[in-house]
Amino acid sequence: MNNLEKDRFVTYIGQTYNNVQIWGQYERMVDFFFEEYSKTKRRFDEIAQPFLFTISHAIELALKENIKFFEQYLTSKHLTKFENWTQLLKSHDLESLSAEFKIFFYRFHKQVKASKEDKEEFNKYFKILESLNRILERNAETYRYSEKLDNEGNTIKASIKSNKKVDILDVKSMFDELKNLFMGAPNAMGIYTDYIDFKRNNPNYSKGKGKLYCQRLHHTEHFLENIKERLTLDFKKVNDNLWLDEKNYNNYEIQIWNKEIYIIEI
Repeated sequence: MNNLEKDRFVTYIGQTYNNVQIWGQYERMVDFFFEEYSKTKRRFDEIAQPFLFTISHAIELALKENIKFFEQYLTSKHLTKFENWTQLLKSHDLESLSAEFKIFFYRFHKQVKASKEDKEEFNKYFKILESLNRILERNAETYRYSEKLDNEGNTIKASIKSNKKVDILDVKSMFDELKNLFMGAPNAMGIYTDYIDFKRNNPNYSKGKGKLYCQRLHHTEHFLENIKERLTLDFKKVNDNLWLDEKNYNNYEIQIWNKEIYIIEI
């Protein structure tokens, strides 16, 4: 093994700065485990507990990051399933975390008056999350230890029922679908959250109706000219920085801030 090959085994672990990065690493590990172990033709019983733990923890991280994302933009930030944020962040209870996530999404959806279709799309994938939660039955001990202990070290119960069976194919299929929920929910609300970010940093701006035409875009002069050409094709150009959607009677203008392009509905 030469030095270049050896270098692949050196990891700059300290450069993983946040839970979003760790969540992504767990997702990649789940995909790798499933794809490579499937090639061995061996039974998944041999790695079922750590495999299901990896899936469970990926879901836990995704839920917490989504809750934290929406909390930034909510006018009403109180928790419903947890007494405080420390309790939420330390929790491994996927059902309670899922319920809080749904509450936060619904609350933000109502706050910005988002579309019925956005909520329907959310609910479609949230049902998959509920189904997977029922299969995993995740708590603090599940897939980590064989028993749940009390404060004296005495066994309270087995962490998993002895007759429990799990279809790994079903679990992996549902886990893959959940990427549409955990990435899709903040992206679907991006036209509203990006507008809120713009307003917070430009408090004197007063024209916007609360959302963008699309999520913010990275600014270059060439790309900006392409966007203007596209808007002119899709809408009626009123002036050099104003376009009218004649179907919906919405006006759009472009604002540039922090090297980003905001196409704002006004």
